[in-house]
Amino acid sequence: MSQPESMFLRIRSLFFISSFISFIGCGDSDLRTDYKMFKVSGSAQGTSYSLQVFDTDLHFTQNEIDSLLDGFDGKLSTYLNTSLVSRFNQSSFTDTLLKKKDVFSQMLLLSDTVFHLTDGYFDPSIKPVIDLWGFGTDSEDVPSTISLDSAMQLVGYTQGLHFDIEIVEDVIQFRKKTPGFQLDFNAIAQGYSVDLLMDFIKSRGHENVYVELGGEIKLSGAKGKGQKWKIGVETPKENNLSNEQVIHSAFSLSDCAIATSGNYRKYFISDGELYAHTINPKTGLQNRHQLLSATVVSESCAFSDALATYFMVVGLAESKRFIEQNPDLNMDVYFIYSQDGKYKSYCSDDLIGVKEDYNS
Repeated sequence: MSQPESMFLRIRSLFFISSFISFIGCGDSDLRTDYKMFKVSGSAQGTSYSLQVFDTDLHFTQNEIDSLLDGFDGKLSTYLNTSLVSRFNQSSFTDTLLKKKDVFSQMLLLSDTVFHLTDGYFDPSIKPVIDLWGFGTDSEDVPSTISLDSAMQLVGYTQGLHFDIEIVEDVIQFRKKTPGFQLDFNAIAQGYSVDLLMDFIKSRGHENVYVELGGEIKLSGAKGKGQKWKIGVETPKENNLSNEQVIHSAFSLSDCAIATSGNYRKYFISDGELYAHTINPKTGLQNRHQLLSATVVSESCAFSDALATYFMVVGLAESKRFIEQNPDLNMDVYFIYSQDGKYKSYCSDDLIGVKEDYNS
């Protein structure tokens, strides 16, 4: 899947910090005699990462992985006051010059692509509204109509409204027009960091690779004996804040990227009403629907990440319509939804063919 070459280029053809997807199996008994299984794991982006490589030798170090992720956070982490996105979000920020290959530039370009693809339902400028709801903090509460209306005045990832962009050869100039305009790439950046990790590992000559960060996964090649990777999708157990997982379905996959978004871990209840963390950027409120989790399989983890978020905003019926109207996106989906108090699922035809018994 190619990335857009310039800002505001419509796609002609294609693509919270909880672990909704799990890697299953891959024990030593699967290893080929001439391959070893190398594991590297650590912490990053407020969560953890796990890498597995099948090869004769390992051609990178954990320090290199950590350095790559630290550099990524230095540009895109909203939790670091010194990051580029945090400095951008300050009211005093006016403009910046960046190389087009810079990760911040890539987030601007990729977010614009998905923003237009989803008719604005994926919008990284929703940060002022998300902050107002306070999900996951001590201040989570239903905002007043006045404060919500005020925050919504700052939302809109449309050139000319709150910002302008100019691209000259390989340089992007980004100008902020509205001091209160803010960006949060969390719904796409983690997936993009997984893409970067995979690109780095493959650049070192490895082909059989599993990359997972915060539940987002990318796969290349195969594990021992040429077997595909077995990936499990978690059952959407409400308010599950523990590490315990119950697998709902499993799939044998290779050479793809998988991301899942769901509302069942992050929500709060006020006056008997449940408020989930996925917000409609056009209203600043939650859409009430039956979709509990959305898993997207594509060539790009950034794309899978962003579209999984979009599906959770618009719900099951609109997600199915979107898929039917965009047959060239080169993706598959697995939706878990609630119907009559029971779990139901919707699965793309190609995924049905690789669905497995996760206990095997």
